[in-house]
Amino acid sequence: MTAPEETAPAAGTVRRLQALAVSGWPVSRLCRETGLSPYRVDRLLMGVTRAVSVDDARAVAVVYERLGAASPGLCGVSHIAARGARERAAAARWAPPAAWDDDTIDDPQAIPQWTGYCGTVRGALAHERDGLPLCPPCEDARHRRRLRDAAHAARPTTHA
Repeated sequence: MTAPEETAPAAGTVRRLQALAVSGWPVSRLCRETGLSPYRVDRLLMGVTRAVSVDDARAVAVVYERLGAASPGLCGVSHIAARGARERAAAARWAPPAAWDDDTIDDPQAIPQWTGYCGTVRGALAHERDGLPLCPPCEDARHRRRLRDAAHAARPTTHA
C-alpha cells in the first residue's frame, strides 16, 4: 500500500502559470518545462483545481523562478505562440508576474497588486490612468464608489 500523495492549495501554482501565460509562455512550453500534461496545465490555468500535489507545485515554482523574467521569444517561443498566450491571458484578465509578491502568491486570500492600491478607488483610478485591465478587486471598488456617489446624490439637501 502506498502513502497518499501530499497536496497543497493550488492558488500559488495557478497564479504562477497564469502569470507566465501573461508573459507569453504558451501551454505547450509550460507542459514541457513543468512535466505536467496539457490537460493538467489547462485545468490549472482555468483555476478549477483546488489542490495540487506538492511535487507539481514545486515543479511549477521552479519553472516560474526560471522563466518569470525571461523573454519567451529569446527562449525559442514563436511570436505567434507567445501572442496567443498573451491574448488568452488578457481575455481572462490574469495578473502578470509583477503583480504578485513572493510572500503572498501562495496565499489563497491574497489579491494581485497591479497598481499597489488594488481593491481601492485609488487602485481603480491607477488602472485607468496606466491603461491596465481593471482587476476584480478594483472593479468592485469602482462599483462601490459609484453606488456611494449615487446614494449621496440622491440624498435631499436641506437649506437653513
